[in-house]
Amino acid sequence: MQWSPRLPMNFRGWSVENIYETVRGFGFIGRCLTLLVALVHFLFVLAVPMDNLISSSWALVFTPLWVLDAVYYGSLLFSTIFADGKMYKFCKEILLLVVQVLIVMKLDGVVDWNLLTVLTPYFVCEALNLLETVVGGVLGHQMLVNDSIGANISHTEGIETERQLLVKAVIRKTALTLLRVAQVLVIGMKVDGSLEISWWRVMTPVWIVVAYLFWYPIKKYINSTSSYRLLDSVFTAGVIFMLVAPFFLLTDKLEGKRMSSFDVLMPWMLLMGVSFLFLFCAISLAGSERLIRSGVQPTQRHAQSGSYRHDYVAVDMD
Repeated sequence: MQWSPRLPMNFRGWSVENIYETVRGFGFIGRCLTLLVALVHFLFVLAVPMDNLISSSWALVFTPLWVLDAVYYGSLLFSTIFADGKMYKFCKEILLLVVQVLIVMKLDGVVDWNLLTVLTPYFVCEALNLLETVVGGVLGHQMLVNDSIGANISHTEGIETERQLLVKAVIRKTALTLLRVAQVLVIGMKVDGSLEISWWRVMTPVWIVVAYLFWYPIKKYINSTSSYRLLDSVFTAGVIFMLVAPFFLLTDKLEGKRMSSFDVLMPWMLLMGVSFLFLFCAISLAGSERLIRSGVQPTQRHAQSGSYRHDYVAVDMD
């Protein structure tokens, strides 16, 4: 172990910066895998009290989540201090932290509120997200309309393509937001006893999202021209199956079937284990420079498009 004045740690020739750049070379997927590895501890600890194996308070059970919150909100606060226009985002994200605290307080019996009251900050956050999506879509569409006035034919075609993508993104994000709100709402009503239907019907918004997710590998197989499109689509469908399987198992458990919480969470734990193995092999076998040379690096969409304005791209539509 060596210490460097520039970087805090250097292990076997791998500095923290090298490891960070290697993971960063995998882009969004690499960061998702890192998050999955961190969450596996939380899933394991969460399953124990759900099976009544320990009697610890829920505040203690949620310790791994508090650690992740400390890292996330600490970095968010740091960016808020040194960047303009970040205070609104910070305040909105605080609403999600308040929801976590209120849920733990309800589970520990500290507050005697119904679940819908506890989830009020979440509904406020989603309402703000929905408002941002609609307003951002309207403003982005108006920018494209203004840019199309007086533009030549080549630029007009590019603008029309971007307009169609923008409309699809707004519709998709609005629909997913409404489905999330509907799902949380019906779960709250079911838990509070004001809705007398089966859990399979309660989870209808989730089943809609599951159908949408499974359409992706099918569409990918149809549109792809790769010689490995079948293998790629099957692999994608397998990952999606592992992601959604716990929802089916949880619904079956809530309907009265005897199974442990470990059984419910097992698909996620297996997926996280495979993800950790992949991430470890990637860091061990491929340096950041090798990744960049091989083309595994962030790309800029529409880099060769026309010179019309791209202000609306700043609107988060993912």
